[in-house]
Amino acid sequence: MSLFKSTKHEEFCPDCGALLQIKQGKRGLFLGCSRYPECHYIKPLHQTSHVIKTLEETCPECGHFLQIKQGQNGMFIGCSNYPECHFIVQEEQEKPEESWLCPECKTHHLVPRKGRTGKIFYGCDGYPKCKFTLAAKPISKECPECHFPLAIARKGKAGYQCANKACQHIFEETEQNS
Repeated sequence: MSLFKSTKHEEFCPDCGALLQIKQGKRGLFLGCSRYPECHYIKPLHQTSHVIKTLEETCPECGHFLQIKQGQNGMFIGCSNYPECHFIVQEEQEKPEESWLCPECKTHHLVPRKGRTGKIFYGCDGYPKCKFTLAAKPISKECPECHFPLAIARKGKAGYQCANKACQHIFEETEQNS
């Protein structure tokens, strides 16, 4: 056998039968259907987590052992039968001490979220229907210019900035009372 002989293995889409191709995405390489956008089948090329420890507890969904795993968003507990079983133990989300009604949909609330880089931002908990976000913690202060109900504190400076992306008026506390 030659060292330079091709060992290419072709895989076919289980949904439509077309050839799968290696593609680049936000989270790295993956196999995607060559008939995209008609077919949306994708398959990750690498496991996105690795096992730290297998636990004695069993999965309530399939009976396999649970494992402590390290993933791209930190450690979590998941089923050892992944990808056949997708059970994971969700960390209880702490309720924020403050609550802000989403100014866009006026139905849901803004909650702290962690972005891809680990930075905290605030987004509507009605996502994906409502996509309102703020890069900083909101403050319940009405803008004197456009009357938007939320503002953000200015970094390293006195005063506030309107959280309305169309306004972004900068104002002081005393301006609020006029």
